[in-house]
Amino acid sequence: MSSQLHHQSKGAPKKDSAVLIIILGSIVAIGPLTIDMYLPAFSAIAKSFDATDSLVQLSLTAYFIGITFGQLLYGPMADRFGKKPPLFFGLVLFVIASFFCYFSHSIEELIFWRFFQAVGACAGAVIPRAIVRDIFSPQESGRIFSHLILVMGIAPIIAPLLGNLFLITIGWQAIFGFLALFGIICLLTTKFLVPETRGANPDEKISHALKKYFGILHDRNFVISALSGGFAMAGLFAYITGSPFAYLKFFQTSPQNYGFIFVANAFGFVIAAQINAALLKKFSLTKVMSNAVFLPLIFGILLIFCGFYIPTFWIITLLFFAFLASVGAIVPTSSALALANQASHSGSASALFGTIQFIIATISSFAISKLHNGGIEITTSVVGFCAIASCLVYKIFKPQNHFEESAAVN
Repeated sequence: MSSQLHHQSKGAPKKDSAVLIIILGSIVAIGPLTIDMYLPAFSAIAKSFDATDSLVQLSLTAYFIGITFGQLLYGPMADRFGKKPPLFFGLVLFVIASFFCYFSHSIEELIFWRFFQAVGACAGAVIPRAIVRDIFSPQESGRIFSHLILVMGIAPIIAPLLGNLFLITIGWQAIFGFLALFGIICLLTTKFLVPETRGANPDEKISHALKKYFGILHDRNFVISALSGGFAMAGLFAYITGSPFAYLKFFQTSPQNYGFIFVANAFGFVIAAQINAALLKKFSLTKVMSNAVFLPLIFGILLIFCGFYIPTFWIITLLFFAFLASVGAIVPTSSALALANQASHSGSASALFGTIQFIIATISSFAISKLHNGGIEITTSVVGFCAIASCLVYKIFKPQNHFEESAAVN
């Protein structure tokens, strides 16, 4: 299957490529599912454990911390042992942690297992991205990453609805039971349908991980693309962190309507990614990215202004929608640009790319948790700042226009 996919990477993705996109997209969707499904259950979890909103918020922050630094574990493992063994390990850990979240008896216990759930979910973020870089050229990778969003984008569309369904009919614990089941399905799919794109390489030493990471940071193209995409993702996660308080508390939106808002934003995110894929058939990665970064700049400025002076439901909601759609265009392109020169170390580059993104995202999430004052302006300001920074980093420092054009495997 791997050789067939590599052959097809020279043209439009065919049947085998489409199957792989669906499988990898489903694995990547573990992350959004794990976050979005339980957001509508914040109030129920707080009531169940007699905990404050801030403590429940820490369960999300713990997840961000775990998924940030856990990714660094998988990069060297993927380069040394191949892509499938670390993916197996991560999925097994995710399933185990999900079961313990289900059986948690205190908010502290839930926070603890959410951290390890995130470490397991890291494999679903790092390995699929590295597999795509192994098989496809940078330009083709940008389109494939956009198509992955089409599959994984189903997660934030159905996740709040499923979360509400479980919350109303069974209880919030059922959310984690479903996540464990989904992890088992991904584990079985990986075993039988995901190809090993690069096998074990004894020359890759785990002990050299730090040296390798520092070497990757010397790639200007990688750093600028990772930072620009990272700030865009930070805006997305700032929205995820602040939106429950913004809508459920400030705007007094019902949990059901809050779920529908999430669905609408997910549609915008997915549609923008598919427009991005179409543009990458005609224009280079750098040209598409250079123009796309102006979108978050515009919407970020408007969000900050309106958050302070026009904090009305429809204006804020439409601006959030527009910003999140722009993230759907920037994320796949910045991913392809960052990994463009890292074909030989796709695992480590993918891990470092994700870590940089989530470090910024965790900071933005933590800022909202600490600065939250019951109003909307903190959320809109943090999201707006991240949006503006995404554009400025890329436009001021400007990455290279030339990079490796080949896939990593033959």
